[in-house]
Amino acid sequence: MNIITFEEVFRDKVFRIPDYQRGYSWTKKELEELWGDLNNTHHNRNAFHFTGILTVTDFSKFDIECIRREGFIVRAGKLVIQGNSYDGFNIVDGQQRLTTILILLSELVMALEDSPLKQRLTEQYFKIKEADGYRYIFGYHVDVPSHNYLIREIFNDAEYDAEETETLYTHNLSFAKDFFSERIKDFTQVELSFWIDKLTKHLLFSILNLNESKERPLDVSMVFETLNFRGKQLSSLERLKNRVLYIVSKQLSVASTIDRSRKKVNQSWLEVYKWLGRNPTQAMDDDAFLKAFWLLYFSSSKMVSTDFKSYQKHLFTTDFQLDQQHTEGVNYADYSELTQWLESMRKAVALWYFINNPYAVDTDDDFIYITTPLIQKSLLRLTNFPRGYGKYMLNLVLAVLMRDLPVKEDHGLSELELKERLSSIERLLFAMERHNIMCFLLQGNNSTLNVEDTFRDINFYYQRGRAHNNEYLINVLMESRVEHFRWKEVIRHIHKGSRFKTWAGLDYFLKTIEEDMGGLLEQTEPKVYLVYPEEDDYEVRSMYKDINTMQKVNRDRYSYSIGNMFLAYNRYEANSFEKVQHKVQNAIKHEYRVSKLELDLLGYPIWTKENIESRGRKMMEMFIERWELPMIQDTEMKRLLLDEV
Repeated sequence: MNIITFEEVFRDKVFRIPDYQRGYSWTKKELEELWGDLNNTHHNRNAFHFTGILTVTDFSKFDIECIRREGFIVRAGKLVIQGNSYDGFNIVDGQQRLTTILILLSELVMALEDSPLKQRLTEQYFKIKEADGYRYIFGYHVDVPSHNYLIREIFNDAEYDAEETETLYTHNLSFAKDFFSERIKDFTQVELSFWIDKLTKHLLFSILNLNESKERPLDVSMVFETLNFRGKQLSSLERLKNRVLYIVSKQLSVASTIDRSRKKVNQSWLEVYKWLGRNPTQAMDDDAFLKAFWLLYFSSSKMVSTDFKSYQKHLFTTDFQLDQQHTEGVNYADYSELTQWLESMRKAVALWYFINNPYAVDTDDDFIYITTPLIQKSLLRLTNFPRGYGKYMLNLVLAVLMRDLPVKEDHGLSELELKERLSSIERLLFAMERHNIMCFLLQGNNSTLNVEDTFRDINFYYQRGRAHNNEYLINVLMESRVEHFRWKEVIRHIHKGSRFKTWAGLDYFLKTIEEDMGGLLEQTEPKVYLVYPEEDDYEVRSMYKDINTMQKVNRDRYSYSIGNMFLAYNRYEANSFEKVQHKVQNAIKHEYRVSKLELDLLGYPIWTKENIESRGRKMMEMFIERWELPMIQDTEMKRLLLDEV
């Protein structure tokens, strides 16, 4: 392995990123690290920066056919551009660094005013003009998602076809371009040339060609998987794509079937990353989706805890093991099976996006499913449940939506059937949220309670769907999974610490009451305030005479009781009840945002122990009715509100 400059890396070579590779995944963190390294490379001191090993492999026959489709002439295994010969290489490892440096170099070259220099650099690193169009020095193979985007949007070739689908990877490419554009925007022409020299002449690479060891041939896909199985550099979803392509190429024998299968895999992963990155401000996690889909499609109702915990191991050693011909289970690389699970995965990722972005689909023409305001509101609450409690329930939501959510067109249902189908989904989501409220918020159970039973439900429900009867699952969630619920355990859980004030469900509880009272929660989060203030506000507390005459332990019972709390968008300081009411009235007068819980305080002439208890009782009864919770005895209610009988 010789150590050579970036300039020498590109001498008489054409590079392509193959389809088994991940897309561009560098984020701000990696970009800033590279920028820092480049800043610290002192060109004028003749310093160099070793950028790393670039692992490549010669073009295969398949790659040659791909490159021909771009218009390249191939003679005796060489690519011919304007009569000159070039060697073609696939990048096995190092594409993230190489792509990033080229993005920066492209921005530097675009800003040059020296036309001859700009032309020379363009032909050396980006494209060369032929009679029928340009030949591109670096890029993805034409069937790989992101190819068009890289050439047109990142390397500034407006004549190239636009990318039909933007993904998480194209967002990353765009971010990198903007990152470097911002940093060089004030460079002088001298600084531009200085940095171009720094990149091309002072960055060093070591090239490892896997084809050079003829007597010990290596399988490139397996080398790629091994190189990228360090830490979390490569997500399991990206590894799965590589594994599927490898199995397809090794197991299938007909070239046309292999080609069709590879295209299906590439198109499906394009669809997956389109939806995973559809909300660029909050991209979804690859592996969270992969686990959800694995539970849906590949798990079984007979699995146990260890299977669910090691799902990735199961995926790569059982479902997609290297020697598929000797597996006793389903061969998921078989063309018909491959087609079936890929279609399911494409549907699943769109619904997974809906689960995580329930209101974004209102203006999204690519989302083809019917929804309701109640479904959307339930999804928003489930995905934002306090402290992530019951997050595993979202996997079951996916199974329900996959099986039951109708498409907007040609759903084949009568108006009554459609209404019943949507109503059944709403009821299931209600049951899931109620389960989480009872198990985690109210009773404080371990956050993984019922997780295995829920995971077993997922594949079971997906395979049987409505024939399995939705009522069964509703009854399980509403009854057997919460049969351990006891109000005495709720009292014990809530009255740890500072009672309701430190309860994880406080915001959730008050927002539910606010909505049930007809309030609309704004995008700005309201805050929780106390009427009768905390212990350190001695002067203000003395204004609440009947409460303040009690001993400290009893005063705190009222301070931190739910009836003493309200939500507000306006800021409140500890004050007398009259001044609290005055502030509410003043907010109404000036048309500030006022919560229903603030308005509720105007109905009390004074603030007493009795009012705190009665208001808390009213709120708790509303919550119990809203979520169909078990009946609570009067003595239990008093203990719940005030931790006393």
